[in-house]
Amino acid sequence: MRWEIREVDEALVDQLARELEIDRLVAKLLVLRGIKTSEEAKNFLYPTRRILRSPFLMKDMNKATDILLRARDNREKVVVHGDYDVDGITGTAVLYTFLSENGWDVDYFIPKRADDGYGIQSQFVEDAYKNGARVLLTVDCGITAFEAVDKAKELGMKVVITDHHQPKETLPNADAIVNPKRHDEEYPFREFAGVGVAYKLVSALAEKLNIHPAVVDELLDLVALGTVADMVELLDENRYIVKEGLKRLNNTAKLGIVRLVQKLGISMISSRDIGYRIAPKLNAAGRLDSPDDAFKLIITKDEASATELAELLLGYNVTRQSIEAKIYNEAVQMVEEKGLSSLPIVVAYGHGWHLGVIGIVATRLVHLYNKPVMVISIEEDGVARGSARSVQGVNIIELLERFRDIFEDFGGHTMALGFSLKEEKIPELIEAIKTHITEDDVKVEPVVMIDEKITIDEINDGIIRAIELLEPYGHGNPEPVFLIQNSAVERFKIFGETGYNVRVTLKGNNKSIEGVGFGLKIQPSELYGLQPQFLRMDVVGNLRMGESGLQLNLIDLKVTHVNDEDLADRTFIHSFISNWRQQREEDYDHQRIEDDIYQRLPRIAELVEIKRPALIRFDIPYRNAFFFHLMRKGRTLIVNPSSTEAMHVYESLQRHNIPGLTLANSINRVIGRHLVTNAVYAEKFVDNLSDFDFIVLNEIHFLRNFDQELYEKVLRRFGKTAFFTTLYTFETNLPSYEVNGKSDFSIEDKRNQPKSLNNSNSALVYLFSTHNSVEVFFNNYIKRVSSKDTVFYSSQLEPFQRLIISHLVRKRKVKKLISSTNNDSLPSLFGKVEVRLFDFPYTLSEIIDTVSGEGNILLQLNYSTQDVSRKRDSLRKLFPAKEELEKIVEELNVYLPMKLEEFEQFLTNYNVPKGVIKSVYKDLGGIKENLVCAVDFEPEKITRLKERDIELGYFERYTLQIESLNVKEVFKLIDERYLYDAELIV
Repeated sequence: MRWEIREVDEALVDQLARELEIDRLVAKLLVLRGIKTSEEAKNFLYPTRRILRSPFLMKDMNKATDILLRARDNREKVVVHGDYDVDGITGTAVLYTFLSENGWDVDYFIPKRADDGYGIQSQFVEDAYKNGARVLLTVDCGITAFEAVDKAKELGMKVVITDHHQPKETLPNADAIVNPKRHDEEYPFREFAGVGVAYKLVSALAEKLNIHPAVVDELLDLVALGTVADMVELLDENRYIVKEGLKRLNNTAKLGIVRLVQKLGISMISSRDIGYRIAPKLNAAGRLDSPDDAFKLIITKDEASATELAELLLGYNVTRQSIEAKIYNEAVQMVEEKGLSSLPIVVAYGHGWHLGVIGIVATRLVHLYNKPVMVISIEEDGVARGSARSVQGVNIIELLERFRDIFEDFGGHTMALGFSLKEEKIPELIEAIKTHITEDDVKVEPVVMIDEKITIDEINDGIIRAIELLEPYGHGNPEPVFLIQNSAVERFKIFGETGYNVRVTLKGNNKSIEGVGFGLKIQPSELYGLQPQFLRMDVVGNLRMGESGLQLNLIDLKVTHVNDEDLADRTFIHSFISNWRQQREEDYDHQRIEDDIYQRLPRIAELVEIKRPALIRFDIPYRNAFFFHLMRKGRTLIVNPSSTEAMHVYESLQRHNIPGLTLANSINRVIGRHLVTNAVYAEKFVDNLSDFDFIVLNEIHFLRNFDQELYEKVLRRFGKTAFFTTLYTFETNLPSYEVNGKSDFSIEDKRNQPKSLNNSNSALVYLFSTHNSVEVFFNNYIKRVSSKDTVFYSSQLEPFQRLIISHLVRKRKVKKLISSTNNDSLPSLFGKVEVRLFDFPYTLSEIIDTVSGEGNILLQLNYSTQDVSRKRDSLRKLFPAKEELEKIVEELNVYLPMKLEEFEQFLTNYNVPKGVIKSVYKDLGGIKENLVCAVDFEPEKITRLKERDIELGYFERYTLQIESLNVKEVFKLIDERYLYDAELIV
């Protein structure tokens, strides 16, 4: 975010300060707001009713009042048609209140967003006419209601439109149109809200009826409420309306407003209170399709109804927040899963999302992604309706005009619009955004414009008076922005779930000031320092007088004079907890970090030169260091007995970010520079051994117990020049070598007991066998437990994240780690650590991995019988039986042939992973380029079935034995690692 100090005409500032005898800061702020003369300044600072121009200067105001006065004289019924936002509701209330209290027969109608849509509908006109209405009076709508106005004229009704939205080239065929934005309008001020135009109309009526202006001004509390809520410019006449309206609002006799304000705990209503606290509660009714309740609240004269309606609106708001949160979470999930955050305009869509809140969700997503966002709700009729929000400086209407034909309808302004399109057009919309809009189109650097530089010691009563004198603040009259540079920091705290909320106390020479900032758009590295006394800060923000005294509302801040390696570490942890998916490699200096695996290399370096074939027994850290060393010297193939064993090796090595490392099996059929695979895949798909400089047969002795024929084939084909590696001891005729490390561990049996999060140990690791479990547990854990020193590790992380997390563990910068079991002895880097195994492993290697390394480890077996069953079921799902696959193939063949893309979508109907089913069709010759054809079921050709026999056999025979052993037996199994039923004879 760039900071820019506004330039100002200093001579004009001096002139205004001298002529008006005001503080120079006040004069400067006035000039910065475009005020150049003493007269303009007086009207701005001290607005009175005399700045209100005659309403009859507006086009059609005479016509409008004549129509309404004739209706009054003839007792013709007038119906006021409003809108469902705060501007429309208050505008309706102003017109309805004045007309009903001054002799008119009047009714009102406020459309429901979901049922009636936006604006005036022809059906409403017909219904109103049937109910006796002869004059249609609009507020905050109607300027584009051509069909509805034509219908009213056809029925013989008089139509008076009051609106403030931009008209089209032609106007509706109404009898009178009062709109300051008419192309032919000459009224000097054009920025009224809808309720402001309504106020001008009742002022004109009052003048013709000789009603004193003070009577009309009793409605200014409502006019101010709608004007602030609609974010129109608070200049010129609007300034008087809001300034006077706020006085009346703070002394209002309107019972509903009084009760609502009391329940919100507001003692003195400001324009900020309207914008951020009151208006959202009134809007919530319209968003949830009950705007009538908000209307009744602001006009009721019954004490009981006022209290009941205030409670009801607060309930609506809570419901709105709940719906909004649900849709927001769903939107973020679908955007991330489908990779839509990379689009220049982010698109989120879902079925049945509430139309009343998708605009708010879009605004929140803009803050999250710092890009324009479109949020789309797909309705049951197949029509998709949406809201779009933009970032400052990007005209989203201009961007979407490039492919206007995709939409059924859309309209709005540069920052926000509504639209509709057919559901089937959504993929076309996404493709159009990719094709026709570039990142440069939406790339805008946020700028903070600064009004004045001050020091903390310069903040005095004069500055406070200047700030108060320019109130009320809002659109067109923003709060003054001050820059305070190079301040000492007394206290500094990050709070809130997002991690971008800040509370800070800054020190001057003689005084201090507290500041609070929410949702600051700054890099985490600018936020975190270990000791505030070593920090200096530049801040920009507003000065506000709160109930506890003067406070800084922080807009942005920059930390200076910080040079501490701990800062980088704390920054990474904080950012990781806040949103690890959004961390960017370029934000972190990981080049300074040396991988811990380099410390193990000296012990294994010479083994590369031993004569092969040979068997090497390792502890896991040194086995992985050996593999790492081989891959640095040449292309390496590692063949394992099973897919799960291969997965353990591959994910353990991933901690060290080895270029070209690849995992291959029946689903992932690839060849890489370094290949880790299982015996079935290697025998069937690895054709050319000359592609590799080194061959390793890892734990291959297990294969003999499950497929003797395959075992012998693997030995004949790969064994002559292979390194045989193992964690275990067994009989062999090969030359043997050993590289063992120091192992210090104990085991505690907590099986089938509650999984406690309590922790008295300085370092604690929670282990799970699957990545999904790691992430889910992490997300839940940081919501429930103080998590400033907690991260998670799994191979799904980016390489730089894996390296930094290993580094932080080794430096003891994290105290709690949530990790997958395949982590190359990562827990041991803590030194002394408690490891809670919350999940049952797939392989013996995983449980050995948990206690390997040179740390002092207490392993707590904390899984349950249900976890064991789930793991067995998971394995059976990953490696389905022949009968299940045969049934699936028979069912799918009925629908084939089809394109591969359709086929993959079809596979979501099955409980078996779609990658497994695709692998079956590949083996059976059913997939040819982009087409999938029917096949004959030939189980002997299916690679996955061959893998299955080994996977399930290994799990049942070896891994499951852990469940039946007592603690001493488990300890012995891990410590001695002797296999009585294995031998390796080559």
